[in-house]
Amino acid sequence: MRQRMFFPVVVMMLAAVSVVLAACGADQNLAARTGPRLVQDVTLAPTTPAPTRLLSPTPSPVIIPVTSEIISPLEIVTIEADFELITPTLPPSKTMTLTPSMTPTLTVTVPPTITPPFTLTIPPTPSPIVIQAVIYPTAVLQQQQPPPPAPVAQPIAVACSSSWFFVSNPAPPTCPTNLASETTGAFQQFQNGAMFWVENQDAIYVLYTSASLPRWEVFNDTFEDGMPEIDPSYANNPAYTYQPRRGFGLIWRNNQSARERLGWALSDWEFGYPAHVQVGDVGTVFLNSPRGGIYGLEPGGADWKQYDTPGF
Repeated sequence: MRQRMFFPVVVMMLAAVSVVLAACGADQNLAARTGPRLVQDVTLAPTTPAPTRLLSPTPSPVIIPVTSEIISPLEIVTIEADFELITPTLPPSKTMTLTPSMTPTLTVTVPPTITPPFTLTIPPTPSPIVIQAVIYPTAVLQQQQPPPPAPVAQPIAVACSSSWFFVSNPAPPTCPTNLASETTGAFQQFQNGAMFWVENQDAIYVLYTSASLPRWEVFNDTFEDGMPEIDPSYANNPAYTYQPRRGFGLIWRNNQSARERLGWALSDWEFGYPAHVQVGDVGTVFLNSPRGGIYGLEPGGADWKQYDTPGF
């Protein structure tokens, strides 16, 4: 950069010197023709010529880093070049001296960022609409009173000569015909019912959970000690179910209807417990289970009811 700027300057200076020298030569010839004539020559002592000025070496080019910071909007960043022009100084003469003065300036103009304004348009508020309604008087309906509830028959307490062996709410609608008998009993639950054994009656009561009739049956216990307790041919029982044993098993195997309605036993053996049995004056049989439940077996196997704690 500096070499290219210095070379034109030198050329201009040399041209100026040539013009001046040509002007001086022309003046001397004109003076010889029109001016005074030479009368005497005078020899001047020789003078020492002025030393030749040495030019400074051309500096190496300098790379100017340009850093601009963009600030919006409309900000101009000016960066000055980091260099200096060196102008040689000649001895005094009639030569024209040209001193260039140039300072390059880098100007970076950043266009402004135009942000469109946000315009919120609020719709006009509609005018309220007034609706006039005409309400005509209507007939006032009289509220009808609901009919009185039908009378419900209340159970009448029956005075019995004997008391039941259990207390239940509600109490059985009949009176016992005698005192309750206490005997040894056995109980076993099945998939769809249960069996009760009453020793002093030598009887086995079978209760079914299905609604088919009869709801319950009673059989004589014909099992004798020494008989097979189970039959190996009934070995297709599902998991966690069992073939009943002894007297329960004998009725279960010999009575197909009872076997199909009861299903398989849920325990391998029956449970023994103190049994209480009492009969009502209409033939209903009341007996307890080892779990505390009281069951009333209506005559003829028509139905059975639970009178106390949970059943099977």
